[in-house]
Amino acid sequence: MRSNGANAGPSMNRRNLLALGGGVAAAGTLAACGGPEEEATEGGGLEWDADARQYVIEEEIASGEVPLKLWFENEDLAKAQIEAFKTAFKDVYPDIQFEYELVAQNDAVGEMSLAGEAGNGGDVFMSFYDQVARAIEEGTAAPLGEYETVLKERLAENFVSAVSGEDGQMYAVPVTTESIALMYNKTLLKTITGSEEPAATWEDVKAVAAEYNDPAANTWTIRWVPGEIYYSYSVLSSMGWQAYPGGDVAAPGFDDPALVEALDYYKGLREVWDVPSADATAETVEAEFASGVTPYIITGPWAFSAFNTGAADNGFEYGVTTIPAAASGDPASSFAGMHVIAVSAYTKYPAAARVFANFLASDAGAAALYATTGQIPALNADLLGSISGLSEDPHVAGIVAQSTQADLFPQLPEYFWSTANEMTVAVWDDLSSSADAASAAVAGYDELAGL
Repeated sequence: MRSNGANAGPSMNRRNLLALGGGVAAAGTLAACGGPEEEATEGGGLEWDADARQYVIEEEIASGEVPLKLWFENEDLAKAQIEAFKTAFKDVYPDIQFEYELVAQNDAVGEMSLAGEAGNGGDVFMSFYDQVARAIEEGTAAPLGEYETVLKERLAENFVSAVSGEDGQMYAVPVTTESIALMYNKTLLKTITGSEEPAATWEDVKAVAAEYNDPAANTWTIRWVPGEIYYSYSVLSSMGWQAYPGGDVAAPGFDDPALVEALDYYKGLREVWDVPSADATAETVEAEFASGVTPYIITGPWAFSAFNTGAADNGFEYGVTTIPAAASGDPASSFAGMHVIAVSAYTKYPAAARVFANFLASDAGAAALYATTGQIPALNADLLGSISGLSEDPHVAGIVAQSTQADLFPQLPEYFWSTANEMTVAVWDDLSSSADAASAAVAGYDELAGL
């Protein structure tokens, strides 16, 4: 969907970032496929200013003779980034001009195939990380060239890998990140344990629960939504199970023997949060944490506003950190969402397009993003302290830290979520053994995939 001037809404939250659109993107390794711009510039090349670590923008764009065309979904963000770019480059490119068109991020890759060929596409376009494989395959995204070195200094390795092709080149700039994480009530923990330090393992959580839990009073040490794979995956992954280990949408990994052991461990967590899955919704668990009576919760940054209000009203301070791991296991992974910006392979101004795309991963670009949308920039946690707005937010770094442990998948089919949720509920509510739940997931997934 495209429009010129219609207001575009903010990004979606939770797992919607992972399951957008009706189709399933091609899974597997990202394939490299050069588009028109790539083929045109390999011979002539672009001028790289090694001192400034920037490409030199083409004269037509630099002089303002031709505007650089941007495809954004969010109009406010487009305006903010344009203003921030002009401010940052006011001495170098005082005459540069921009125009923007509103294009839904989930539609941008498909529309660029048509608009780019016709010569009226954007020079850059916003999309989602799980659309990058398609953009490479269809030749609509161009590699970022010299900016790879710059970006790899500022981004986590899993973010870089998510936007890289089979040839090892980056084809998009990660802009935002979102993941669930562990949020903890520092004030309450200090009262219970004598320390504000959060749990690092589930065994640490169990130790607090042995003292604090009171089922009769509905008092629990930790809360989350136990019947959804979006939350349970962090535990299962820590115990050695990975969904889609080979990146093939036909092989989700439900037949992996490690899954049965992981599900057994997950079932054992009923001792710290002994509530049926149907009784634990995102709304109810978040409300309990906001009221100040729950030491821990696993949820995402969409809850910050309610928690900030709850902390002020109920007199507590909270922090955000990585999700607990099993003491004998690996760091807990999670599902993550990520918005990206790509350079059109059809652009006539590949240097200017790359300069703008890279800008969104700069301090100034990150500050404009956060100030406008409240979204978390996909930058290394150690860079956030120097970014205006983010440096005053004590909770963002924890989300970023968990995101760096996240698994970034190709676009997942809706039947993955339904199948994995059924498996999770069956185990949590003791409706079947872990082995039977995993076997049912194998059969259910294959049946739905064949429809």
